[in-house]
Order: sequence, then C-alpha cells, then structure tokens
Amino acid sequence: MRNLNKIMKNKKFKKILIFRLGAIGDVVHTTALFRSLKRYDSAMEIHYVTFKMPSLIIENDPDLEKVWVLEGKTYKHLINLAKNLRREKFDVFINLQPSIKTKIFSLILGAKKTLTYKKTFKLHAVENFWRTAKPLFKDIILYKEIKIYLQDEAREKAKNLIQTDKKLIGFNMGVSSVRQGRKWPIEYWKELAGNIIDKYNCQIVLTGSNEDAEEAKILADISKNIISFCGKLSLTESAALIERCELLISGDTGPIHIATAVGTKTIGLYGAAPVSRTGPFGNNNFALNSNLDCIPCNKRKCKFLKKNELCTPCLLKLTPDKILDVINENSLLN
Repeated sequence: MRNLNKIMKNKKFKKILIFRLGAIGDVVHTTALFRSLKRYDSAMEIHYVTFKMPSLIIENDPDLEKVWVLEGKTYKHLINLAKNLRREKFDVFINLQPSIKTKIFSLILGAKKTLTYKKTFKLHAVENFWRTAKPLFKDIILYKEIKIYLQDEAREKAKNLIQTDKKLIGFNMGVSSVRQGRKWPIEYWKELAGNIIDKYNCQIVLTGSNEDAEEAKILADISKNIISFCGKLSLTESAALIERCELLISGDTGPIHIATAVGTKTIGLYGAAPVSRTGPFGNNNFALNSNLDCIPCNKRKCKFLKKNELCTPCLLKLTPDKILDVINENSLLN
C-alpha cells in the first residue's frame, strides 16, 4: 500500500519549473537539486528560468527539458514570461529566488504546488537549494556533486587555445565589486605565480572578464609562462579552459564553482563569506580563510577597511605561502 501511495503521489507532479536568476555560482549550485529530482523520478520534465548569462552553463544539460531566459529585470519582463509559461501547465514551481516579484510570477504561473527557498547559513548552498524540494518529495536523495555539461565547440576552442605539455594552472583574479572581502592583492598573485612556476614548471592561464584584463596584464608580464584570456572568451569557453586545468585558484566567485562542476581541483580564497555555505563543493576542493575573530562577517563593507583600500585584513592574512602549503600537503600538482 505504501508503494502504491508513492506511485500515485508521483503521478501528480511530473512537470517542474525551477526559478533562479543568478549569480552564476548560485545556478551551478542548483544543479544538484534538479539532478536529484531526475533520479528520484526519471519521468519528470524539468524546466528552468534564469538570466541569459547563467543560462549558458545549463542550456546543454541532459536533465533539463528546457531553459527559459528572462530577458530583463523589470516587472514587465517577468509578467510576460509568466503568462507565456502559464500555458505549460506546470505541476510544481520551485522558487529559489523569493521576492515580491517572484510571488507575482508564481500567481500568474498558476502551478498546482509552489515550493519556496529559505536561505540559511547553517547549510552549504547546494544542500540548502536541494532541501527546498523536500516538503513535496520527501524521499529525494541529494546528488552529492555539482556538474555542468559543456558544448563540444567550447571544448574544441579551449583545446586549441594553448598547445603545451605542461600542466595548466588557472588563476581567477576577478571578483564582484558588490562585496568587499573577496579581492586578493595583485602582489600576492605575482608572488604565488612565481613560486608555482619555479617549483612545478607549469603554465598559468588567467580567466576573467574585460574588467580584469588590465590587472591580468600586470601578472602576465612577469613570465612567458603566464597567459591572460581575460575578456577574450565566452562563459562556456572559459569553463572549458578551466576544465583543462589541473587546478584553479580563485576568490569567492562563479568560476570556482564552475571548476568544481567540471571536475577541476580548486583552492578558494575566502574573506568575509562563510566557507561552510559558499566554499567549493565536493572532493579535491579546498577553501582558505583567515583566523580573525570577525570571520565570517558576511558583510558587504568591512569596518576595518580604510578609504581607497581594496583588500580587507582577512584576505591580507591569506599569504601566498599558505596556498603553497595546501598544494604541497595535498599533492595537488604532483
């Protein structure tokens, strides 16, 4: 009887819509949720709504029926998409970005059931997103890895970008300027690069956007074994380049989560953010933070940061030798 009840219950909820607009790292973290749902019931038809940029990293995913792109942030864009999606007659709406706007979206969408995400710092974001589905799918089991599927074209371009027999080490220097406590000083990057090249005879590749290009050039100028691709690649091409790397070293930003999702080992440099929530997920991934009493404060502005200073005391405490110790102690480049 119990199995029959479960089968009858599953028949009610076959068409799911997941809603998470960004940032990129957040969308990567939600992949464990929809993969868990698909393994719970392979007959589920799962759709996803997000912005254009993060859509690029999930549009090729075999566990998603369709990725819908929200073209703008206004109420008009949201309402028009909701009206369009209403025709799909979703059984369940999983709202991973609760707000007044998304409540309106939910009302227009008219799904039979709505599940709403509740953020907590007691769990890693991957598990936090996954638990949103638990009230309705009580027997769902967490898929304990995050994974993205890249297009063959992106992989082929990344393969042709650099021809070398040396191991590739990725540096992602750029971080969002919205929050302080994420930026590692350029002097530290230079020292770390020099030490890694001297000891391991590897090739360092720099990933990032146009905004990171000027600082990346400073680093690339110190050695022929450092090449900058900042601002030169699309998001999926950058992901494919990261996939080629033996190791990615990065601040608390999207590319570090992309790295874990393509199977590249990572070292995350964390300041204000709680590692237990946003640190790199899975095995062969490491997150470093300082031992200051105020960490993790998770605040947008640091009360100890002086005017015109960019790097917070918590990140200044993470000296290059600490990163080298992690590499050596865990044989990450052997």
